[in-house]
Amino acid sequence: MKTIKFSALVISILSFFIFSSCYIEPVDSDLFGNLINPASVAGTYRMTAFNTGIPTDLNNDRIASTNQMLETTCFNGSTIVINPDGTFTATSKGVDISAASTLNCFSDPDYTGTWTLNATVLKLTYIDSGVVVDELFSVSTNSLLCSVPQGQVVGTTANNVPIFINSSYNIVYTK
Repeated sequence: MKTIKFSALVISILSFFIFSSCYIEPVDSDLFGNLINPASVAGTYRMTAFNTGIPTDLNNDRIASTNQMLETTCFNGSTIVINPDGTFTATSKGVDISAASTLNCFSDPDYTGTWTLNATVLKLTYIDSGVVVDELFSVSTNSLLCSVPQGQVVGTTANNVPIFINSSYNIVYTK
């Protein structure tokens, strides 16, 4: 009887080690359980929101918004194209203040670089004026989110004079 119990114990222990020693790589998913992998990230994303921590009234309609895209069309056309081969191209458009203290739309030259995915964090790496830049995005099923805890955005005074203000902001790109 002791031999049977001992044999059962040995078989149980061996089975435990055999099954628990197999490494199965976890599949990354977003908060909603959607699978995130390099193939699912590839595609063209368009900027759909530029949300600031401080509401702005750039179009002077007396309705301040936290989404600057509702205040100006200057951001329209901003895109990120994530290629399956690990490269990307980004078109950056936005709003600035001119020397005459008026709002001015700008369009930067396209940025090209490489990307990597670690769980649900997408890192875009490119060179800007000789400096290596890494931008991090949270990835969901069909969107990219870049969060900046403290930066500068364009706002206006009570008299509608454009000024730079310190604020957090989030930029959302949607596929």
